[in-house]
Amino acid sequence: MKIAKGFTLSEILIAMLVLGIIVAASVPIILNLTPNKNVIMMKKAYYATENIVHSLINDQNYYPDMTANCIKSDGTLENSGTNDCYYGFDYAPNAINVPGVAGSVATSYKLQCLFASKLNIKEDLADVCAGTETIVTTMDGMSWKIDGLSNGPADGTIQIDVDGINKGVHAYHITPTATPTSPTGLCADADTWSPATCNSNLTARAKKNFDRIQITISRDGKLTIEDNQEEFAKIIRGEVKLMGDDDDK
Repeated sequence: MKIAKGFTLSEILIAMLVLGIIVAASVPIILNLTPNKNVIMMKKAYYATENIVHSLINDQNYYPDMTANCIKSDGTLENSGTNDCYYGFDYAPNAINVPGVAGSVATSYKLQCLFASKLNIKEDLADVCAGTETIVTTMDGMSWKIDGLSNGPADGTIQIDVDGINKGVHAYHITPTATPTSPTGLCADADTWSPATCNSNLTARAKKNFDRIQITISRDGKLTIEDNQEEFAKIIRGEVKLMGDDDDK
C-alpha cells in the first residue's frame, strides 16, 4: 500500500514565514499605489467649481451678454455698470428669484446663492441666499466657504476644505458665533481658512496632505489658483500625482 505523504509542521511554518515576509514587503508598495483621498476630493472640488462657474456665466437669465452695450461711439469701452454695460458676473443690478427659495434674493448675495444652488448641500439654501449661512457642506463631506464670491468687478473667492473644517491638517472648531477657537489642526491660527497664513507653519508631510484650497473667480469666469498653493496647482496641471498617505494618520 502506498502511503500519502503530507507536509511536516516545520515545512508549514517555513511556508507561512515566507508568505508573511512577502505580504509585509508588498503592503507599503500597495499603499503607495493607492491615490491620496484628499487629492481625489480636491480635483472633484476644482472641476465642480469650474463646471458651476461655466454654467452660471453662460446663463442668460441671470447673466445676460451685455457687452454690445459697452462699445462707445468712438470705439472705446464703457466702464462696467455704465449705460447698461456689464461684463460677466458684474451684472447684478436687481434682486433675483431662485428656484426653491421664497422671495427674491438680494443683489449682494446673488452669486453665492446661485453657486450654492448648484451644489448638493446639507444646509437650507434660503439661509445661504439671505447671507446668514456662509459655509456650506456638501453631501460628500466637503466644506465650502462661499461668502467671498463677488457681484462686481472685483475678483471673488471660494475656499474649500475637502474633509470638513473640523478634520485634517487645517482643522479647527467653530463656536456658535462662528469664531474659530481652539484649533485642532497643525495651523493654530485664528484664520485657518487662509492657505497663506498656515503655509509657513506646515511640515513637509503636512504640505503633502493639505486639505484646504482657495480658488479665485474673476468676473469673466476665469479660475485662478493662488501662488501659495503650488502643490494644488501642480496637481490640477497634471505635473505631480500624490499617492499613498492621507492626513488622518
